[in-house]
Amino acid sequence: MSASANPQATIDTTEVRGTKSQRADALHDLSIAHVELGHLDVAARFARRGLRLTGEARFHLTLAWIDLDRGRRKQSLHHLDLATPHLRGRELARARCLRGLHLCQSAEPRLAIAELTSVIKELRRHGDERWLANALVGRGIARCNASRLAAAEDDFRAAQTLLQATGEPGRAAMCLHNRGFVAMLAGDLPLALRRYEEAAKSGLDSTSRPEALVDRAEALLASGLVTEARRVLAPALELLSRCNRHVPELAVLSARCALRDGDPAPAKRLGGSDVEFMLAAGKLDAVAAHRFRGPVQTRALGWLAQARRSDRRGALAACRAGLKLLDEHHGDWPRRELTRHALGLARTAREVLHWSEQHRRFTPLPPNEPELAQALTNLRRARAFGLPWEALERDVRRLTLASANRAKHSATTPPDLPLVSFIVHEGQMTAVTLINGRARMRTVPEPAELVRTARLALRAGRTVTTDLLPDVEEVIVIPDGVLNDMPWAALGRRIHVLPSLRHWRPNGRVGHRAWVTGPGLPHEEVTALQREHGGTRAKSTVDSTLRGLEGAKIAHIAAHGHVHPDNPLFSCLDLQDGPLYGYDIARIEHPPEIVVLSACESGLARAFLDAGTRAVIASVLPVPDALVGEAMAEVHRLIDHPAEAARAVAHLGFSCYGTGTRVAA
Repeated sequence: MSASANPQATIDTTEVRGTKSQRADALHDLSIAHVELGHLDVAARFARRGLRLTGEARFHLTLAWIDLDRGRRKQSLHHLDLATPHLRGRELARARCLRGLHLCQSAEPRLAIAELTSVIKELRRHGDERWLANALVGRGIARCNASRLAAAEDDFRAAQTLLQATGEPGRAAMCLHNRGFVAMLAGDLPLALRRYEEAAKSGLDSTSRPEALVDRAEALLASGLVTEARRVLAPALELLSRCNRHVPELAVLSARCALRDGDPAPAKRLGGSDVEFMLAAGKLDAVAAHRFRGPVQTRALGWLAQARRSDRRGALAACRAGLKLLDEHHGDWPRRELTRHALGLARTAREVLHWSEQHRRFTPLPPNEPELAQALTNLRRARAFGLPWEALERDVRRLTLASANRAKHSATTPPDLPLVSFIVHEGQMTAVTLINGRARMRTVPEPAELVRTARLALRAGRTVTTDLLPDVEEVIVIPDGVLNDMPWAALGRRIHVLPSLRHWRPNGRVGHRAWVTGPGLPHEEVTALQREHGGTRAKSTVDSTLRGLEGAKIAHIAAHGHVHPDNPLFSCLDLQDGPLYGYDIARIEHPPEIVVLSACESGLARAFLDAGTRAVIASVLPVPDALVGEAMAEVHRLIDHPAEAARAVAHLGFSCYGTGTRVAA
């Protein structure tokens, strides 16, 4: 069996005619070409015709390959047994390669590795590069099964190089995809997704290799993108059914998607050894045994099961071990499941404060790469022209996951200020107050009503009163749930509103003032402020705005905003050529130190803080145009002390998000 560099061309140009030998060659070539395209039923028909015509061993060898691809191991081995006695030299080495591939699925990995290592030497001796690539791929799979991931990476890379040299870009792309699978096993989801993307762009034909879709769905599910995983699985299921190929992982993965969506029924019906299913079925002992072996997320699930079956002390230790594992490998899921379990066991105020900080996920920064920039441009154009944009949003999310960066700004220990941290757990809001080293904890009843009352009071011009905060002049607040919509500065204190303690920033650098205006708003406010304070005014386009924000000390943005309910990085500000997304802000290398969002709520304060901005002054309420000019003049008069600046305009719903202490001169 010899692969064709262009299987479709072989099918289009090959005719079964001439002498018996010529017809046999044509049938063999057509069979191989259809195998390469994943048309296994058609390939098998041509191979059986050739077998009836000549009875040659090469047709048994081809049928052995087809049945192995279909998962029909018994029939494949039968064809191998019939073919092997009649094979010599290179053809015999190929048969041995197929037996080695069988061992990958049925035996100890070390047996498959040993057999394929011997076969690789023979194929090299015969100069059979295409089958050498097959053997390297098989050994790479066996090494994956043996958790020898570095060696597996070497095999897949070597096979990829061989196939590129022999003019088979599609099969070379499959090797690149396999290298993504190695990264997946190592727990490096961003690298896995990036390699899967690169393989798809390099010529991997998922219609002939639907298993590749299953791998991609697995990575998407592991990244928490359940909807995207299901979209990828749907065509995989159809393609595998059409090709009459059985992939057991497909049913398992579909059930895992349902499980993540809160439906455990398919997982319980399937049962088996999948760790998520066993966890759903309460088989904690069996799952806990996986905490020392397997992929990173499987081990993390093992620690979660260990936590659920242990006493309080052991459970907290298991949660810490699981989080440490995820931190070491940049993993995400099941982080929140671990922290949620630990929060349920926390007894003291300090324990609740510690585990609530662990529970607040620090958003990885999207990469500053041309491919993501182009995807954002495509999304902007679609939104601007009223074209379908949902698939383009998925592209942006996928590219971000494939290249997500760690936070580029290190955390700084906050000063010894009073702190109030809120956390929602199992439907209940808890507040932890830390003052002068003493921590206290209490339940917050009806937080949504507190927010509603405060916002109504502001609109009516009344004083906002609440007992949410201690009677101090200055305080750090970490809200959760509905309290993110509270107009905090209106509570009459100097308040620094943080997403987490990790967002406290030191004094930054010197820099310029940048002014940005969006369409549909009067610009008198910005014109007057720029005249008084100086600085540069960017054109109302995305590229110009990003250039203006780069390295700024103070940035003032007057533009309409839109809050994305599911993903803050898709919240945006309207500019002339389309929306400026949170994803755009996250890509700024040196974000502004202080940002003023004057027009209305946009949901972008968090994006700026994650990118490294020290403080954002923004409102949770729509700001009347008639009041903006005077309010912003007061903000910029006090801008060196952001918390005081926000306090001065708190009646309009403004607060200081981030570190609002005085900026050093």
